[in-house]
Amino acid sequence: MTVRLSRYTLILVAVLVMSVYLPDLYWLFFDVKTHSPYLSYSPVDSVFIMSRRSDDGQIFVDVNGNKYERDEYEEKLPFFYYMQLIADGRMPESIHGIKLDPNEIKRNRNMHRIRPHQLDQPLIPLYPLLESESGRVRLEFPEEFFRFKNKRMEFINSVTKRIDEDLTERFTNALVDKGFEFPSKAVFINPTTRKAFDEGCFVVDAKDDLYHVKKAKDQPVVNKTNFPKDISIRSVIVSENVLREYYGVVVSEDNRLFFLTYDDYKPVELPTMGYYDSRHSNVIITTDLFFRQVTIQNNDRIDAFVTDRDYKLLDEYHESWDTRDDYFQGIVAKVIFPFTLTLNDGSTTYVGLFSRWNFPLALIGNIIALIIFIFFLRKEERSYKSAIPELILVAISGLYGLIACLVYIYVPLWRPERK
Repeated sequence: MTVRLSRYTLILVAVLVMSVYLPDLYWLFFDVKTHSPYLSYSPVDSVFIMSRRSDDGQIFVDVNGNKYERDEYEEKLPFFYYMQLIADGRMPESIHGIKLDPNEIKRNRNMHRIRPHQLDQPLIPLYPLLESESGRVRLEFPEEFFRFKNKRMEFINSVTKRIDEDLTERFTNALVDKGFEFPSKAVFINPTTRKAFDEGCFVVDAKDDLYHVKKAKDQPVVNKTNFPKDISIRSVIVSENVLREYYGVVVSEDNRLFFLTYDDYKPVELPTMGYYDSRHSNVIITTDLFFRQVTIQNNDRIDAFVTDRDYKLLDEYHESWDTRDDYFQGIVAKVIFPFTLTLNDGSTTYVGLFSRWNFPLALIGNIIALIIFIFFLRKEERSYKSAIPELILVAISGLYGLIACLVYIYVPLWRPERK
């Protein structure tokens, strides 16, 4: 009994391992590449213009079908390629009567990329709170790192490894005075010195209120943002930029995007029209002198929205395409692989087992695998009754179970133990 149990355990492990690596091996030989376009909104023609790959190389085209050479494409996007245009002497002096200043173009040009794994990753709950008014040209990392513990905003000196009771008491009292209720639920911060200035961090308290905390001249500055509680916050992508239009991008649990503006922390919803899924979609948010653009990229489609500086929707673009699952290779994969397991599905940086089932197409492959296995059973003159566990396994796991069970039948190591 123990030998049989060990045997079936090894077969089951083999099935699980094959379900991770066999599909990868298959796609290594039969992969189908699909390329999404890179979309931008031309301030010159007020139309979406894109760069996309083709069999003839890189092509540049707008949504009306007009094709451009690379130089023409760059001239249609002067806010993006302004450095190149200035170097070539091709930069226009004005667009639609508005004089262009390179410094203003640079100041208004911002880009934010939000990928699913950014919103679900392991974090060490120790954060640096930079001095926002040090008087120095460059930001510097402090010696102290903070955490929320034991109903305190606790600062730990990274050199002495001791708790800084003075800083801890001052910041904790400042939070309590503003109505903060411990424990905190989430901390959002941009922990880098590679930025023009520092805006501290945003903290969600036990009552789901959002607070803004920063350090100015070694003193706590705490503001209750009064962010609407009916918007459940999944993440705040803090982004300090010289435009000072917004503190960052808020991602909600119901897949909406907001700018958290400098106007009393007012949330401004960005257009997504239900196309955004924070667990699977990549988002690019760009700002320039004229427009705000939101581009949502999924495996099978791209959706883009453009607003003016007052966030009024001006234009949108939608395009979908076949993924590799829709091609012949993908259909074959669904037939021969009833399910696949991956260690990461792209929505998180955590390692786990993520499954994908390919039924009902996989039924075809499973039936074929079962017929092949029965053929070998008859060749070995084994009764169906003695092979019931293997028959069930092959019926469920198809090719994986067939390979594992045939190895059990024909590899000499197993033969002396087989009954």
